[in-house]
Amino acid sequence: MLSRSHNFKTTLIMGIAMLISGCKTTTTTSAPEISYDAWQAKQSASTVPYSTNTMVKINLNWSRIGPFSRYDTWVRANAFGGMFDVYGAQTCLGKFVRDDRLAPAHGWWELICQDDSYAAGKFQLTEQGSILGIGNAINGEKVGFDLPIPN
Repeated sequence: MLSRSHNFKTTLIMGIAMLISGCKTTTTTSAPEISYDAWQAKQSASTVPYSTNTMVKINLNWSRIGPFSRYDTWVRANAFGGMFDVYGAQTCLGKFVRDDRLAPAHGWWELICQDDSYAAGKFQLTEQGSILGIGNAINGEKVGFDLPIPN
């Protein structure tokens, strides 16, 4: 009886240890495995139909794009997500993807610039139709934006 109890405890402890060691947590954004040039080629080859295809002004706070906060941005979007090109001190390519089917809509985004600087995070769609994004660059800098998505 003692041996069976000891085996059970050992198995339980080993199982918990394996479960814990298998968990992965990250606190920083890691760089993508794709470069700006490769991402640009992939976006150019995209055949996804978009219901929105227009220029807007993004409010973006990220030192990699320039000293201001409002930049011309070309947005292509549909009900599931989209792509956006930000034109600042350097051009940055972004994408956003909804990961829900309910209101208020939310999801994830990522942005890569010509110097291969990268940021990613989460977003929520506002009642006014803007995407409010928050996240981090690979160097730990906070990145935030308000991207209007016209109907």
